[in-house]
Amino acid sequence: MTPSLSEKLQRITAAILHEFSRVTLAELKGSSPAFLLARLLPGMPAPCMVVTPDTETADEFFRELRLYTDRPEAVFRFPPWETSPFEQSSPHPDVSGERLHALAALQEGRARAVVTPVSALMQRVVPRRLLGEYSQYLVAGEEVERDTLLRKLVDLGYSMVPLVEDRGTASVRGGIVDIFPPDLQAPVRIEFFGDFIESIRSFDPVTQRSLHPLEELVILPSREIILSEEVVRDFSPRLKARCDQLGLPATRRRELVEQLQNAICPPGVEYLQPLVHPGMETLFDYAGPGAVFVEIDPLAVQEAEECFGEELLGAERRASDALSIVCAADDLFLASEQVREMKRACRRISVPRLELEDEDGGSIPFRFDGEDNSDLKLALSPDSEGVLRPLVERIFAWLGEKYRVSMVCHQWSQVQRLRELLGHYGVPMDVSESRFREAPLDASAVRILTGDLSRGFRLPGDGIVVIAEEEIFGRRVKRRDLSEIRKKQLLVSLAELKPGDFMVHVDFGVGIYRGLQHLAFDGIGGDFLLLEYAAKDKLYLPVDRINLVQRYVGGDGSEPSLDRLGGAGWDKKKAKAREAVEEMAEELLRIYAARQVHEGYSFSPPDDLYREFEAAFSYEETPDQLGAIEDVVRDMERSRPMDRLVCGDVGYGKTEVAMRGAFKAAMDGKQVAVLVPTTVLAAQHLETFRARFAAYPVTVEMMSRFRTPREQKAILERLKTGEVDIIIGTHRLLQKDVVFKDLGLLIIDEEHRFGVSHKERLKQYRAVVDVLTLTATPIPRTLNMSLSGIRDLSIIDTPPVDRLAIKTFVARFSDELIREAVLRELRRGGQVFFVHNRVQSIGAMADYLRRLIPEAKLAVGHGQMQERELEEVMLGFLHGHFNLFLCTTIIESGLDIPSANTMIVNRADTFGLAQLYQLRGRVGRSSQRAYAYFLIPGEGAVSSDARERLRVIQELTELGAGFRIAMHDLEIRGTGDFLGSRQSGNIAAIGFELYSELLEEAVGRMKGEARPEHIEPEINLKIPAFIPEDYVPDPNQRLVIYKRLAQSSEEEDVGAVGDELLDRFGKHPLPVSYLLESMKLRVHLRSLLVRKLEFDGRYLVVFFHEKTPVSPDALIGLIRRSPDVYRFSPDFVLSASVPDTSFEGVLSEARKLLKRLV
Repeated sequence: MTPSLSEKLQRITAAILHEFSRVTLAELKGSSPAFLLARLLPGMPAPCMVVTPDTETADEFFRELRLYTDRPEAVFRFPPWETSPFEQSSPHPDVSGERLHALAALQEGRARAVVTPVSALMQRVVPRRLLGEYSQYLVAGEEVERDTLLRKLVDLGYSMVPLVEDRGTASVRGGIVDIFPPDLQAPVRIEFFGDFIESIRSFDPVTQRSLHPLEELVILPSREIILSEEVVRDFSPRLKARCDQLGLPATRRRELVEQLQNAICPPGVEYLQPLVHPGMETLFDYAGPGAVFVEIDPLAVQEAEECFGEELLGAERRASDALSIVCAADDLFLASEQVREMKRACRRISVPRLELEDEDGGSIPFRFDGEDNSDLKLALSPDSEGVLRPLVERIFAWLGEKYRVSMVCHQWSQVQRLRELLGHYGVPMDVSESRFREAPLDASAVRILTGDLSRGFRLPGDGIVVIAEEEIFGRRVKRRDLSEIRKKQLLVSLAELKPGDFMVHVDFGVGIYRGLQHLAFDGIGGDFLLLEYAAKDKLYLPVDRINLVQRYVGGDGSEPSLDRLGGAGWDKKKAKAREAVEEMAEELLRIYAARQVHEGYSFSPPDDLYREFEAAFSYEETPDQLGAIEDVVRDMERSRPMDRLVCGDVGYGKTEVAMRGAFKAAMDGKQVAVLVPTTVLAAQHLETFRARFAAYPVTVEMMSRFRTPREQKAILERLKTGEVDIIIGTHRLLQKDVVFKDLGLLIIDEEHRFGVSHKERLKQYRAVVDVLTLTATPIPRTLNMSLSGIRDLSIIDTPPVDRLAIKTFVARFSDELIREAVLRELRRGGQVFFVHNRVQSIGAMADYLRRLIPEAKLAVGHGQMQERELEEVMLGFLHGHFNLFLCTTIIESGLDIPSANTMIVNRADTFGLAQLYQLRGRVGRSSQRAYAYFLIPGEGAVSSDARERLRVIQELTELGAGFRIAMHDLEIRGTGDFLGSRQSGNIAAIGFELYSELLEEAVGRMKGEARPEHIEPEINLKIPAFIPEDYVPDPNQRLVIYKRLAQSSEEEDVGAVGDELLDRFGKHPLPVSYLLESMKLRVHLRSLLVRKLEFDGRYLVVFFHEKTPVSPDALIGLIRRSPDVYRFSPDFVLSASVPDTSFEGVLSEARKLLKRLV
């Protein structure tokens, strides 16, 4: 009789308990090795080290093991550095963080399993003694010397910044220390009282607000090399000995030591670890004696070991040729023989893919008749009816044999979709929200749950079936949701503001911001923004009136002219812009009105076929993308013609939104036209659409110059008779000879790239058929607000890339680096973009690259080539005929090539930030790791401005400021594209924010909406109401807080800012308490339309606007009751005497007075 699964597991556990034992688990498929190991872990005598051939296998096994185990928090990943050995680039902070996290967990005995690729296993690691000595353990309620802690943070490699947003940074504000350890998901705020830790809590890096209290905290080093004074001192003689051995000049050595003494870490310094920390250890040392070594696919692991050994030899040779300072390879890496020796000292479990005869016969084999799920992938039949029936029949058969069937989906929305699809066939289902191990395994129903699983398995002998949703509908690529960036965009322009930037004052025009000044009048201090106008005129603006100014953002980055204080020029500019805006709003409203009255076609709601098409999408939809799809489907179901604009960068998933609409239209028997600006894009869309619609009865064709006149004629004929369902083409589709049998949907890609005559032709379509427009230029959110209700907008701003997807290096131009970068990509079958933005010298650069990398198939493309020739080159690259594309910035928009995952940009110092961001976005489109190299000439030749841009892009993480600046830059460009060049001049004249406000006003007026009177009250109570510099040291942070207080429309908003200040900066000093009280008064002043509130030493004086909602009866009642206290004059001014003239007394009296007026 065959033993049951639990009996087999008991036998394996018993076998593995013997020292030096060896066990083989054979005939396991899919994710069953992880499933079995998860069940073995609780009985293991020591932690398990799971070794895989490569990083991808390690990542997948790690996800599977965490899903199947009952303690996912005890499973860790130990990734490799992912930089070529000895190259001048440092590992990503997140990678170092994950590695240190795993080492600390092993050292503290918290790790049950560590999953690592063999290349990471072969690298020596920082000694245990050092990690223990330098890690800082903090407990809430205990004492620790704050200044010693701060010095230690610098030693541990944390950089001090005003605002903690990224890993490896720290910030100090009085008694509060913020720190983002590399191993944590969220940064941590430590509040001190003297040297006593009052509290430790995590906080959100976007909102900077506290999240959860923590009892204790272990602060790990921010990188894998620790550079305290003592360490650097001991390192110098070792470095000298190594440089003498390599025959390198003393200047090189001194330069390096000087940098390290100043806490500057040059890229790649981690490769000197053995010189900095002698006595390096291995992962085996951390795992301890008795560790269980689990080898996934031993043959592939052995091959990967040998390949890595060869790569090391090559890297050492290149480093020696380049005269680089490097340590001996043996000091940092283990040889294959050493790894094998260490393995022999462990208990071993082998999971072979191909089982070979055991040479020395020492292994105990356990066989499982495992199967994978490759036979479950949906084979869609042309009629596409009952497409799930074969799968459903299998499920019923399994349930009949009492198999326990589980299905795992990535997202909750996919669980609901699967439940809906299977529900039609009457499949019994149990939808579980618990973890895999916690949910009961029931043989009477299919269990559906969420989890990160890409492949399942079947163990027929044990009656277990696990199916991953993507095994039915196709592979999905995971992406990270970053929509929280939106939360912060409102205040970003102030957070980035520097003295010397231009600002716009609503009443006085464009001036230069000269900083935040603290001035005292009559002994009362306050903060003022200093703006300088033409002729050196100065304006001091009290911070409570900060709403009257905005950062100037023009149309093309050009500098505006300064206005004169009190001059008429500003009013003229504003009037001219207002006139143009009204005209534009009118034009938009005309189209809007025509659509409202016209009766269009109402498409049917989504059916099962649509749900299957939806489920076959190979990515996980981001929340924004799902929103856009729902918007489109809803619009199509309505009878009024759709006119929706979907915005989102290339690769953000706009095409899928269009395809869902096209599918809906085609299945309802309507034709779809897809209009694109270039022939290359048309060809790319044709391939994408054909692949996505391959399983359905839909005919997709293309009209462009790539079709001969004869082919074009035949396609037009079939279009006319209705044989073509979807036609993709350039502006050729707008010509008179193109006749549709029954056009239902027009999809326009990048509308702003079509000419005026084409746009006129499109306008005719707009009022009668459903129109869906896609654009890759981000539409500014302020513009989105002002156009709401006229043009329907869906914005997809969730970037599809994970922060680890594009590894960015800034490096000097060097033959070795370029050759290594290109060959690394070509070795894995990928393609490379090389951007050289000078057409004059691009020929010479092509010759240089051909000589340097003769193995590459090079193509050259630039804007001055004949269009036909350029298109052929780009299509050749798209189809993989070339693997190195030397080009100018023509690739900046539009091309989407998943196999191109390395980008090299020459003279990156000459590009703007947005341009670098856009260019870098061309790579990293697939699950492959992408690399971007920004090459600069020698360090001295780069301006400080360019250095700053490159630093920002190198550190560009989704929460850092770089992403937001780039978005800001792109938005400006988007405005010009979206509104037309005529409006760009007005934007340049008055600034973007004010322009948006005028547009919103004009639209509202034309739609007949009553616009409420708006007043920015002036408060002068002779009270010191400001944020002291020693409370919030960073002036930009103070500006942001002032702006948020000034924007508050409710007392609760002011209270929320007060709570945040308490949370982030500690107890409010008195001026801050007064500021918060003044801002609460301001909320009421605004609602009562009070222009000014002042205190003259004896009286509170209230200046009302003539349209004030305060009733005359309330005023008369006040004066009648207390004639000696209140006076009212005909020019709408109310005076009230103040008995207590202390600061608190004045505020209290003002509060009471405003309450009486309501």
